[in-house]
Amino acid sequence: MWKFKVKQKVVEIGRVKIGGKPGENPTVLIGSIFYRGHKVVKNPEKGLFNKEEAEKELSRALELSDLTGLPLMLDVVGTTPESMKKFLDFTSSNSDVPLLLDGLSNETMIEGLEYSKETGLLPKIILNSITPETKDVVLEKIREVGLKNAVLLTYGMKAIISSKGRVEVAEQLLSKAKELGIENVLVDTTVLDIPTLGMASKALFEIKDKFGVPAGCGAHNAVSQWKGLKKKLSHEGIVASTAASCILPVALGADFVLYGPLRDAEYMFPAISLIDASYGQLLLEEKIKLSKEHPRFKIP
Repeated sequence: MWKFKVKQKVVEIGRVKIGGKPGENPTVLIGSIFYRGHKVVKNPEKGLFNKEEAEKELSRALELSDLTGLPLMLDVVGTTPESMKKFLDFTSSNSDVPLLLDGLSNETMIEGLEYSKETGLLPKIILNSITPETKDVVLEKIREVGLKNAVLLTYGMKAIISSKGRVEVAEQLLSKAKELGIENVLVDTTVLDIPTLGMASKALFEIKDKFGVPAGCGAHNAVSQWKGLKKKLSHEGIVASTAASCILPVALGADFVLYGPLRDAEYMFPAISLIDASYGQLLLEEKIKLSKEHPRFKIP
């Protein structure tokens, strides 16, 4: 069913394999924690939060990951260097999954990279993200600490207006990542709203087809930026719409999806595991061997 012009690269970060032919390796789900508005956070600048509630959310996501066979990664959002360090300590102490270092300022990203190097976390850290606008001071720190994993975000005026523009920006960022010594890249094709979800989904297939690297997107943005949705739909309608937004890119070959708040794992993992299980069966028909932990064997 899936035919690409180039061989598909599979990267391994921590114990998670990502990439390859759709259905071969389970879709990686990336949930955000300590983001702006996350109710467990009491003071985002100082990194104060309700550890009991955060542990509950994380524990449930890890449980759903195990039940469905879909790997979990955490997008760890930090407002300040102080908070980022505390959030990295918590997530690394309570899980062994790869962590996306998502600093909301250059200073936070730089301090986060230094701290990850000092504490030995760097091998499972993925910088989120490198864009065409990433400042030289951050790029220099990436090279200095020896970071090997990063999300390349195809964001910019050129990319926003078309899927073709996203592919062109991806090519530029792949070249930049190579110069920096980054070995494992995840290309995020940028979703800002409903119209860009379609362009991002098309672009990720084209990027895999042209470069063979793992690609995906933050599909939940299509719904989170849907103005007036809460006035028009019930909570159940919003949940269904969010799940649908993440299913679309996966059905078109996405290797990963940033699905939004970590707590949404409750419905994201079941929904996407169904797609993975169905594609897994197609690969079995092609005599391609799948891991025993694949959703094809987990959810029936």
